[in-house]
Amino acid sequence: MLFAIGVIGAVIGSFVNVVSLRVAKREDFIHGRSYCPHCHHRLCALDLLPIFSYLFLRGKCRWCKHSISIRYLLVEITFAILFVLVAFLKQPMEVRGYFFCTMCMLVALIDFDSFEVDLRMLLILVIGYFCFRMNSVEEAMLSMMSGLVLYFTVYGIGKWVWKEEVLGMGDVYYLATLGLYFSPSQILFVGLFSFVVAGGVVIGWMMLSKRNKVHEKIPFAPFISNSALLTYLFSIQWI
Repeated sequence: MLFAIGVIGAVIGSFVNVVSLRVAKREDFIHGRSYCPHCHHRLCALDLLPIFSYLFLRGKCRWCKHSISIRYLLVEITFAILFVLVAFLKQPMEVRGYFFCTMCMLVALIDFDSFEVDLRMLLILVIGYFCFRMNSVEEAMLSMMSGLVLYFTVYGIGKWVWKEEVLGMGDVYYLATLGLYFSPSQILFVGLFSFVVAGGVVIGWMMLSKRNKVHEKIPFAPFISNSALLTYLFSIQWI
């Protein structure tokens, strides 16, 4: 059963990867066949088998022999692992868990590609909450408002002190939306842990590149998603 769930996760991961890339390019991800981004040749079924196709083709397009980004393989493996963890740590039929993991990864990938948090995906997360109802409405609203007030305050203070955005409004909306799925203390942990991990990555990158300052934009949603997934999967309770 776990193997079958992992396969389903890899298939969904393959689709989510396509969605994130096409959303970043402002392309239609519902209609149209998959194609090689280099030679634009339409891919057949054997080219689209998650994980297996990448390994079988040795990371190269069947038609133009151009290297395929390893991102495709990594995303598919990540989804397979996430779905297996949901089945193992929660329940095999935990549909809301698969939905939550899928949406968190999708928001993260879109932000990674476009440096924007897609508000349509946040709306789907809100609708998903009312469909699955992971906690009481009262607690969910309290967590959502707590997250919105707290992280909007962080956004305002950062902009006032450094005269520029240190946290995008899309990230604030994302954290507030995640509040629907967590308790007030958990959404506090999700945000703070995201800052800690992101700070560690930035400092490590500065040390390796021998830079004193970072001027490039850094997508923050992947760190938020990572923190949210850990909190959900391992039921982290933090006071």
